[in-house]
Parts: sequence; structure tokens; C-alpha cells
Amino acid sequence: MIPRIVLALMLAMVAVTPAAAEEIVVALTDSTPNFSMRDANGSTTGINVELAALLCSRMQVQCTFKPMPLVALIAQVRDGKAHIGFANLIKTPEREQVMLFSRPYWRSSTAFVGPSRLAGTPLETLLQGRKVAVQEGSRQANWLKTQFGDQVEIIALPTISDIAAALAQQQAELALAPMMTLYPFLLSPAGGSFGFVSAPIDPGWPVHVVVTKTRPELLRRLDRALEEVKHDGSLGRITRSYVPFDIF
Repeated sequence: MIPRIVLALMLAMVAVTPAAAEEIVVALTDSTPNFSMRDANGSTTGINVELAALLCSRMQVQCTFKPMPLVALIAQVRDGKAHIGFANLIKTPEREQVMLFSRPYWRSSTAFVGPSRLAGTPLETLLQGRKVAVQEGSRQANWLKTQFGDQVEIIALPTISDIAAALAQQQAELALAPMMTLYPFLLSPAGGSFGFVSAPIDPGWPVHVVVTKTRPELLRRLDRALEEVKHDGSLGRITRSYVPFDIF
């Protein structure tokens, strides 16, 4: 397991290769449980944090890590201000127009989270008139608006941690998010009365790292490094240090 990376060091230059190495800006979401999150000591940890550091080392580049909300990350990669982005993104036609996508490195399934007493309620009944928290700019937000926008009050929040807080503080009655990202909340004392209250809304979607569109050669190097860490077991070791099950 790669040592935890302190946030202050992430905001500075993280030298993983000699001083002459190419410099790459890597954007990460700033509050996504299991993937990019602050621990009790103020360190930033998670699957994406450790994977990003490992891939920079395998590509022999010098990386500056910049945590930010999802909407800002998409804009930074689109505009070339960040070269690589880790935000658990899936491909959409709109995103493919403005950024490049790596080979997939895990699969994401989405479900509604709410008070456990609501489990088993038919979806239309479950949602009718309720406040539902989603992450701003996410596929889940777009799906909910398209499918049930006239039946629910959508509360768009910057981060997954904000969504969990909205549930705990009763500012939202339900949440729609990738199951992996709300799993830590359900295991916490604050999430004890909550659970997954619907079946997954999809069969699972491949998740990708994104690269600014002006750097196709960087994408090829990133894909080679991703393939290496999947085949040599490094990616599996990283994920198993955060979750007790397979996410591939």
C-alpha cells in the first residue's frame, strides 16, 4: 500500500521522478469516500489518490496533485489546465467531445440511499415528492432530472460527503450516487438507520481516468501504466485496502 499523501504535499509538487522529468497536473475530486477523502489527521487518502501516485511513478512523470469539486475538475481537464483527472467518470457523448478517456479500471453501479424502512418501496412511490441529493454535474444528476425531474426536488451538492451530510442532517430524504461512494456512510454511526432502498438503476458502467484532449500521447502512456498495475496486482492491493470486495 502506498503511504498516505498529506494534503499540503499534494498541493505542492510531488516529486516521484528526477527533477528533469515531465511535469503533469493531476486533478482529483476533493471529497469522495473510498476514492479521495481526508482522514482524521487531515491527510488525503483513497483509491484514486494512491492510484494516481502509482501511475505517475510508472509513467516516470512528476505530478502536481490538485483536489477540487467534480464540476471544476471537468472544466480544468476540458480547458487543459489539468492534464489528467480522477473523478470516477463514465463516458457520455458530451464528455467525449471535450476530453479523452482511459481504458476502464472499475465498474460503478448506482442506487438510491435512504431510511432503511423505505426499502422495497416501488420506485415511483419512493420518489414521489421527495428531496433527493445528487452530486452536481454527475451522471446521476442528469438521469434523475431526465427520468423523474417533475416528481422530485433535486438537491445538487458539490461532493459525495455533502450528500451524506444532507442525509444525516435530514436536508434530503434520499440520495442517488454510486454505491461504492456512499458505502462508508452506511457503515458509520450517522448512517446506521440508512441503507440502499432501491435496486441499482443500471447494470454498472465502466469508470475511466480522463485526459485533456490535446494530449493523446499522454493517454497512451496512461493506458499502458493502467494495464501494468491491473496485471501485476497493484490496483487490486490498493482497492482491497479500502473495500473488502472486488470493484472490477
